[in-house]
Amino acid sequence: MAYIQVHEVTDSETINLTFRLRYDVWNGETELNAPIRELALIKDEHDQHARHWAAYDGNELVAAARMCIHHLQQETPDALAFRQIRLPTPIATINRLVVKKQWRRQGISKQLDVFRIQAAHDGNAACVVVTTPPERISSLQKRGFRLTEFLFSPFYADTLLARGMVLIFERQCEGRIDK
Repeated sequence: MAYIQVHEVTDSETINLTFRLRYDVWNGETELNAPIRELALIKDEHDQHARHWAAYDGNELVAAARMCIHHLQQETPDALAFRQIRLPTPIATINRLVVKKQWRRQGISKQLDVFRIQAAHDGNAACVVVTTPPERISSLQKRGFRLTEFLFSPFYADTLLARGMVLIFERQCEGRIDK
C-alpha cells in the first residue's frame, strides 16, 4: 500500500466525490433511508460552508471528513444530539468521517481528527462536538472528548445509532456529560 496523504480540499469536484464516498461506505454498513438511496450521495446544507479533508492512497480517495463552526447551537448539523446541554459558542462540529473498509486501522481517522480539531481551535471555537458510532468512542476519549448521555440517529440512516461527544477548549459546558 502507498503512503496515505491527508490534506484539506477546496475544489468542488473533490468535495462532490466525498459525498459519493460517504454513500458508498455507509451503504455497505447500514440501511440507508430511501431518499438517500435514490440520490446515491450523502450531503446536506452544511457542506456548503464546511471545511473538507480527504485522504488518498496515490490517486485513490480512501477517506474524507468535514468540520464547520457555528455561532448558534441549534444550527449545528446534529443539534438534537446535544439538546440537553448548553454548549459554549462558537461550536465546531466534526462529522461525516468515512474511511473505506480496507484502509481502516491505519490511523487515517486519527489524522483527520487532528486536522479538524486543530482547524476548530484555530477558528476560535470554544468546543468541538461529534456524533460517533461506538467503535470510535475510545479513540475520541483519548483526544479529550467526553461522552454525553444521548443517542442519536443521523438523517441518512434510521437504524444507525451514534453517541454525542464534546471536547471543551476553554469554558465548561453547562449540563451533564457522562465521564
